[in-house]
Amino acid sequence: MTDQQIQDIYSRLDTLNQKVSSLELLTGTIGTSQVAIAQLLSVQSQHSQILNSIVQTQAEQSQQLSEILRILRDRNGGSGL
Repeated sequence: MTDQQIQDIYSRLDTLNQKVSSLELLTGTIGTSQVAIAQLLSVQSQHSQILNSIVQTQAEQSQQLSEILRILRDRNGGSGL
């Protein structure tokens, strides 16, 4: 092998080494991003459940209030409060 061929092999090895390092870095970044996205989606899901619970509670309270108002109207002979 000539010196030129050996230098070419070393150059290719260096390039390959750089690409592998870049790929490792990119893979780590993607993995970290995926974990962060999964955590955000989990938090979003929890917030959605809480919001749904609040909406349901408000709907129930609204129905109860309507029933109370109906009872009061009935007691007052339908004349309102």
